[in-house]
Amino acid sequence: MLGELTMSMTTDRPSRPGPEASVNGTAKVAEELDAVSIADRWAADYAERLRAATQERLAARSGGANSLLPAIGAPIVGPYVAFDIAMTSPLQFGGPPPYQPSKVIAAGEPAFIFAFLFVNPTVDVGNGFAVPPTVQLSGREYRMRLEQVNLSTVANVPGQTKPGTFSSPADFLTVETFKLATPDPGANPALIEANVTVDVVGFAQPYAAFATTFFDFDGDPGSLFVPPETPGWRRDLPNRYLVYSE
Repeated sequence: MLGELTMSMTTDRPSRPGPEASVNGTAKVAEELDAVSIADRWAADYAERLRAATQERLAARSGGANSLLPAIGAPIVGPYVAFDIAMTSPLQFGGPPPYQPSKVIAAGEPAFIFAFLFVNPTVDVGNGFAVPPTVQLSGREYRMRLEQVNLSTVANVPGQTKPGTFSSPADFLTVETFKLATPDPGANPALIEANVTVDVVGFAQPYAAFATTFFDFDGDPGSLFVPPETPGWRRDLPNRYLVYSE
């Protein structure tokens, strides 16, 4: 759904941070802190661009049904999607090229996944939403989680939880940043599959979703048998990345 709303999404990202001073081994810590800061700024900037694109798309649909299907979020009534989430492939803001962006990450390098939560602000009386979800969820708490599994060892990767509280009314677009753990996997690289879930906390609130769509920052140059693919939205495909030991 979010992919349909934000067709103009690109691979724009901040430039690499400048060199950090290296004193008593502090360069790596400084680089990681700088990457976190840049990731947060990137997320805030991108949220504004997505918000503008979403408003434009919603305005264009306001004269008729606001179907944004396909989507995996609940509730969905007819063509009306009340609540949904999308995510990105890993993005890096530090370290040497060609690891920006990359699904192949050297152990210890900072890397991030971003999640975009959509709450429908439109009224659709015919489908039972005389009160839009942004009003229904005013002041409600939600829990967003990054869920991952190590496919190489068939083991769970500890999840990350981002609790939050919607404003009143709820913002129709919320962006969360997840910093990936990239420990040294040893001799064998670790292939990780990621997804993001979200649900609203509390009784009688049937709002929950998981990401079936992600924006892939990496293009594929293709080969003799496979055509090239540009960065863009991927649907119903696993969001995977590899962590290797340098």
